[in-house]
Amino acid sequence: MRKLMPATLLFLAVALAASTGCTRDTGGGEARYLTLFSNVWQRCHTLGLYQAKVEAVTTRPDGNKRVVVAYVFDNGMVPDQGRAAMLVAPNGRLASDCVLDLEAGICLCGAQKDWHDGP
Repeated sequence: MRKLMPATLLFLAVALAASTGCTRDTGGGEARYLTLFSNVWQRCHTLGLYQAKVEAVTTRPDGNKRVVVAYVFDNGMVPDQGRAAMLVAPNGRLASDCVLDLEAGICLCGAQKDWHDGP
């Protein structure tokens, strides 16, 4: 039992150190991305947005970033969830008015689809 205790403590210390050093690659602009998404949501939804989280950020060949946001919202009866993708220009603004609902394949708020998501 005594020999097991130092090994357990060492494992916990290594696990804690590894977990605190982990960061997600969101390009350092997660708060900015969430603000952009929230502003788009508020333009056309009267139902509440409970939670939004940046899932991924990838840089496209044109310099814009594709930002995927997972969100939880009030659908009028119960909380529901969705995923959306948006293009963010290098200046930190939306490169397109189309914030794409990834499940439905349409733009939020009825915006015109002017970019293609995927291969």
